[in-house]
Amino acid sequence: MLKKQIFIFLSGTVAFFLTFSSVLAQSSESRIEIFFTRPITPRYTIPDIYPYQTGGSLVKQKIINAIKSAKYTLDICLYNNSDADIVSALKLAKNKGIRVRYITDKGTSNTALKELNFPVLYLGTDGGIMHNKFIIADANKTEAALLFGSCNFTPNGFNDDANNLMVIKDQSLCLAFQIEFEEMWDSNTATPGSNPKSGNKKSDNTPHYFTIDGIPVEAYFSPTDKVESNILRQLSGANYNLRFAIFTFTSDSLAYEIVNKKKEGLSIRGITDNNEDFPGKLIYMQNNGVDVIDHSPASQLHHKYAVIDAEYNDSDPLVVTGSHNWTWSADNINDESTLFIHNSDIAKLYVAEFNSRYCELAPWDCNLLSDFNKPQADIRVFPTLFRDHLHVSTELNSSISGISVFDVYGRPVYYTNWSVSQEENINLSFLASGNYFISIYGPSGIIKTFKALKL
Repeated sequence: MLKKQIFIFLSGTVAFFLTFSSVLAQSSESRIEIFFTRPITPRYTIPDIYPYQTGGSLVKQKIINAIKSAKYTLDICLYNNSDADIVSALKLAKNKGIRVRYITDKGTSNTALKELNFPVLYLGTDGGIMHNKFIIADANKTEAALLFGSCNFTPNGFNDDANNLMVIKDQSLCLAFQIEFEEMWDSNTATPGSNPKSGNKKSDNTPHYFTIDGIPVEAYFSPTDKVESNILRQLSGANYNLRFAIFTFTSDSLAYEIVNKKKEGLSIRGITDNNEDFPGKLIYMQNNGVDVIDHSPASQLHHKYAVIDAEYNDSDPLVVTGSHNWTWSADNINDESTLFIHNSDIAKLYVAEFNSRYCELAPWDCNLLSDFNKPQADIRVFPTLFRDHLHVSTELNSSISGISVFDVYGRPVYYTNWSVSQEENINLSFLASGNYFISIYGPSGIIKTFKALKL
């Protein structure tokens, strides 16, 4: 069941886990709400766990309600805005005496930003764009709220495209986002300073680890916080499965890691968009056996999320989401924001959204999703970060004949026959630190391969 204070509305293995604590104080009212602009297919809803509502109009109204509910400050950092209703709400807030500060990209249309009574700072330097999509309300109060996700405030963003929005009530996270905002704004006052910072002119100066309603959350900002390296860290820790829905995917490193995880035996499905301009990684992954499909409708799959090991509490169920496309620009020159949410219920929610989008594109393959999503944990290798010993367990020991360990160059460094027990304890203390691949053999060859890191 969902945690008591997680409200989810849809408009649409590692063997151990470290509990993160926030650097800043946490509000007692902390909670997470999740919204999607596109509906969830009925077959993937679970009424007892996921009560939901649908529609981009709900997402838009949630944004307007948050603006109307603000009492002291509103900081908006948004790539594109053509919604007059939202801008009208900001003007009314300013008229009520609320401090309104607004940062956007200098190269996009922003047709709704006209006749304003609040200051706007236009950023984007050295070929990069200011691509964030977040609002901070009342950051310095315990009622602080962060609105965060992939959605630009446009008719297409709300009504046609697939997007996600989180509303997070947590002061510590809001204050971290305020640090990022004010570094770009170059001021903690209502007026931007004379030296606003964008892209590589910023520094890695925010806390990254939080606990929100008992849920470990990580926050990273591009390009200073090595976001792609942190996403790679999460992908490399996947033990069972991966789903990803990414608007623009051009990153070599992330594509290579996904192919590696496929070769290790993980179940992987993906959807990417914008492939007419950037088809290379889609083709590369497909040619290497990854089940990834092109989003071809005129509406956009505008998400930038990945879901890791959603069904496996013995692993680290995780959602990666935000404004960060999986591209060189997002990691190196754009202003972007990304959250990692370590929670099985939220991960399963994003799986339901992913399956719904996948079935729209490949209805002939839709029935296979049910089998794909069933636990495949008949063989486990743990911990994936180890010092001396690895454990291999299975309920089907009659199907296993042996275990081999290979180094990163593919050289065998260890082999043992499988005993009659359901668990083998392997002493690898003699190995040097580094990455290793553990292959499980059956009568016909390798059944599955896992990756583990010796500390």
